[in-house]
Amino acid sequence: MTTRFPRANLAACMLPWTADYELDVPVFERHIESAIENGFEYIYLMGTAGEGYALSDAVFRQVVDCFAASTQRPGLHPQVGVISLSMSQIIERISYCHGAGIRLFQISLPAWGALTDDELMNFFHGVCDKFPDCQFLHYNLPRAQRILTGTDYRRIADEVPNLVATKNSSSDYARTRDLMRHAGDLQHFFLECNYAFGAMMGECSLLCSEGGLFPKTAWEYYQAGIDRDEATLGRIQALLMDVVHDMFAHCGPHIDGACDKTFVNLRNPEFPTRLLPPYNGMSDEELSECRRVFEEKYQDIP
Repeated sequence: MTTRFPRANLAACMLPWTADYELDVPVFERHIESAIENGFEYIYLMGTAGEGYALSDAVFRQVVDCFAASTQRPGLHPQVGVISLSMSQIIERISYCHGAGIRLFQISLPAWGALTDDELMNFFHGVCDKFPDCQFLHYNLPRAQRILTGTDYRRIADEVPNLVATKNSSSDYARTRDLMRHAGDLQHFFLECNYAFGAMMGECSLLCSEGGLFPKTAWEYYQAGIDRDEATLGRIQALLMDVVHDMFAHCGPHIDGACDKTFVNLRNPEFPTRLLPPYNGMSDEELSECRRVFEEKYQDIP
């Protein structure tokens, strides 16, 4: 089936904060450039791990301006995540990004209460229809209190032509099969835990949270999916799952960004791991143990 959006290996960029919780612009610019140097052409920021839920309007605009200036060049496809409880604020933020030249967006459902079927259609029409020259990826996550099924996406996609992709972090194979079966014209981005299964079913894309830690391995994993190389898919998937278990087994509960910023910091110690309040990043002790595990077992993985 022809998909609405190209198959891709999507890289996530994190936001570095100074000790005063200001955007560290030079570190941020170097972080974006590192993703580009590692071969990533599709780059996004401000999903859940990228703290898109936490930014004030002023900081949001600053981040977008910096990101747009760094990524608007031939061959790159910058994507901005927009998260809010308010649909009107989502529209306002997309409008600002549109003015900065961004045309690709990652959106999440408002999370104050689970949307009904009618409210779901109101959301996608209300957001996507206002920007017909833009493309939208929907981040299908439990925090929205409603996980969309393949049938849900089929109904939405039939009415909203610029919904082109989804992002799914689930490790549930049945859910992956449902998405691929009922909404195969959307480009489904799977995390490392489910990409191997999805790729054996058909065309899908990769969002590897460990891509900044092991960029060459992430590209090998992505290519194995294109080739349907089951042995390589299985080997790399097992490796990436082992890394997560071994590195964070000693850590307490943290919000997503704490782990993702740790991955970045392990390769680039200048990148701070602090999160915007009230959330806590890894403690010094936790980060030290993560580094010990990384250096003893995984630092030679490309």
